[in-house]
Amino acid sequence: MITMVCFRTGDASYCMPVEAVRATTGMIALPDPGRDVAGLIPGQPPLTVISPLGAAGSHVLVVQTEGASAKRFGLLVDQVIGLRRIDEDDIRSAPEGQARLFVSGTVESDGELMLIADPYALAGHL
Repeated sequence: MITMVCFRTGDASYCMPVEAVRATTGMIALPDPGRDVAGLIPGQPPLTVISPLGAAGSHVLVVQTEGASAKRFGLLVDQVIGLRRIDEDDIRSAPEGQARLFVSGTVESDGELMLIADPYALAGHL
């Protein structure tokens, strides 16, 4: 079983392994942001907040990837649903037809199709 944080962005529901995520507040806008950059979270160093999934909300999840090219960034989402325990055997492959490979799989949870957001693919967007 994997614990995932679940959230909504646009018309879709997503989840991501909780080990990679925590919530934060206090985003500020940039005057001329790059594509899919929503703003910054103040700090040392400031944390870039991205919105490649189309969010217009005000909730920010802080995502941390591990490994040689570890990155830490904010992900803007519309709504945080909560935590869910997902059986690894229930995870299906990623959907075909993605222009940008942000979704690594799908899972049915509580009668709802959830897209599994890939933190490493999102980090590659920075």
